[in-house]
Amino acid sequence: MHITSIDRKQTSDLLPLFEFSTIINSSLELDFILSTVLRTLMGKMLVTRGIILLKRTRKLFQVIAAKGLDNSIVGQRIEVEHPLHSIQLVKRLIHGNKQWLEFLNQNQQSLVIPIFSQRRIVGYITLSERLTKSSFSALDKKIIQSLVHLSGTAIEKALIIDQVKEANRSLDRKIQELNTLFDLSKEFNIGLDEKKVVRLVTFALLGQIGVKSYAICIRNENELNIIASRMEGSAVLKEILPNLCDLTKSVTTQDLLKLKAYRIAAASLIKMGITAVVPMHIQQKTNGMILLGERLRGGVYSQADLEFLYSLGNLAIISIENARLFKTAIEKQRMEDELNIAREIQQGLLPEKLPSIAQFDIAALTISSKEVGGDYYDVITRKQNEYVLAIGDVSGKGTPAALLMANVQAALRALAPLCSSVSETTGQINDLTCSNTRGGSRFITFFWGILDAQTRQFRYTNAGHNPPYVLRKNGTMEKLEEGGLILGIFKTATPYAEASVTFLPGDVLVMYTDGVSEAMNQKNEQFTEERLEYILKESTNLSAKEIIRQIQKELEAYTLATPQSDDITMLVLKAL
Repeated sequence: MHITSIDRKQTSDLLPLFEFSTIINSSLELDFILSTVLRTLMGKMLVTRGIILLKRTRKLFQVIAAKGLDNSIVGQRIEVEHPLHSIQLVKRLIHGNKQWLEFLNQNQQSLVIPIFSQRRIVGYITLSERLTKSSFSALDKKIIQSLVHLSGTAIEKALIIDQVKEANRSLDRKIQELNTLFDLSKEFNIGLDEKKVVRLVTFALLGQIGVKSYAICIRNENELNIIASRMEGSAVLKEILPNLCDLTKSVTTQDLLKLKAYRIAAASLIKMGITAVVPMHIQQKTNGMILLGERLRGGVYSQADLEFLYSLGNLAIISIENARLFKTAIEKQRMEDELNIAREIQQGLLPEKLPSIAQFDIAALTISSKEVGGDYYDVITRKQNEYVLAIGDVSGKGTPAALLMANVQAALRALAPLCSSVSETTGQINDLTCSNTRGGSRFITFFWGILDAQTRQFRYTNAGHNPPYVLRKNGTMEKLEEGGLILGIFKTATPYAEASVTFLPGDVLVMYTDGVSEAMNQKNEQFTEERLEYILKESTNLSAKEIIRQIQKELEAYTLATPQSDDITMLVLKAL
C-alpha cells in the first residue's frame, strides 16, 4: 500500500487524539478537563486567547474558563439567541444576537465551536485568530471537531458529578440550617422572653449568615418599630417600612428595585446600604421585618440564604407573639386577682344590713361595673335615735381605690361617734385622706350627715359629691350642696360649710353616685341629672326600695346592652 505525505500528516495529527481522550476521560474534575481541552486546542491551533462557556439555561451560557484574557470575564453570563450546530467563524455569525457578537468581538474571538454530548449542546469553545494569521483549514476544523467531540462526554460527566457534589453540599447546608432552626426554636420557647428571642436572632445573623449590619423590626399595634439595629438612619427607615408590609417572601433589594410597586422604597433601602429584606409573617400578616446590609465575606444573598432567613424570621416572630400573649395572660390574671381583692374590700365596706330607723323607710343598692370602682355608702348607728348616712366615690378603679375608701370609712367610723360638728369632722377626714393620697394623686367625692330620728333633723356637709335630692311631699325639690372641696386634694384651710334640713312625713332623701347620672346609652349619651329628677318627681309616693327599683328600671331601659362603665350606688331615705 502506498502512503502519501498528506496521509502521514493526517495520521500524525490524529494519533494524539487517543492520548487526549484517555487523559480527559480519566478525570472527573471539571476544571482539569476544561483547562486541558482549552490548552490542547490553543496549542494545536497556535492561538493565544480562548474561552469556554457552559450552558446554564436554554439560551443562557456562562464563561467557565478563559486563557490569554482578563480573568474578570469568568462567571459572565451571555445570552445566545441562535444556537450553532457546527464550527463557525465569528464574522459569519447571524447578526440577530447583539450581546453574543459584542462579547466575541470585544474579546477578539475568531472561531466558535459547539460542544455536544448525546447530540445536545452543553457549551461553546471560542478561539482567537492564529498567530500565523492564517485561516483555519478544513483539516484544522476536523481536528478541532474531533477534540471537542471527545471532550463533550467528559465535560457532561464532570458537570453531572459537580451537580451531585453541589446537591450534596446544598443538602448538607439544608441539614445544618434545619439543625440550627431546630436548636433556635427550642431556645426561642424557653422562658418566652421577647428580648431573648431578638438576641438569638442577631446571633444567627452575625454567626450563621455573617452580616455587617442589620435592623430587626417588630409590629406594635399598627406600626413597625425598630427594636434592634446596627444600621444608621432609623428615622428614615421607619418611614419606609409601611411600604414593605405587602411582601410575601424574602427578597434582595436589587430584585425589589425591578418591581414597580416597591421601586421608590428599594432605591431608598439601597442608598442606606440594605441589600435584603426578610418579612416575618403570622397568618400571612407582616408582624415584623429583618433588614440586612452587606455580608462580611461579600457576595449577594443566595436563594438558600433568603429561604433560611425567612424560616428563621417566622420562627422568631411566632415566639415573640407567644411571649406577648403569655405576658398579656399573666397581666390579665394579675389584674383579675387584683380586682377580686378589690371587690372583697369594697363589699366588706358596705353594711350587711341596714339598721331600722323609727319613722323612716331606708333602702340602698350598689351595682358594680366590670372594673371595681370606689363607690361606697354607709349607715352607722351613732347613738340612740342618731344615725350617720354617708355616700362617696373614689377616683380611679381597682385595689388602690378600694383601699382608699376603706381608709375614709375607718376615719368616719372612728370620728363620727365623737362628732360634735359635721364640719370639723369632715376637715379631719380630709386631712387624713390627704396623708394617704401622696399629693392628690387620688381624690374622693363625699357626702355625709347625721340624722336625728326624733327631731327629723339632718345635719350634713357635701365634699364635692353629686348633690343629693330632697323631694318634698308637696312636689318641690331641693339639692343639698353646702360643703366644700372634694377630699384628698388639699389640707383643710377653710372649714367645710355645714347645713341642716328637716324632714316632714312623705319627704324623700335620695343620695347617689355619678354612675347613675352619667350612665351611657349606645350613642354615648349620658342619662343626665335632668332625667333622674323627672323620675324622682314621679316616684315620691313610692317606698324607698320602690324608688330605687324605678330608677334601676329606667337606667336599664336607657342603656339597653351598653356595658356599664362605672359603679351605680343609691341610698334612699323616706320620712314616714
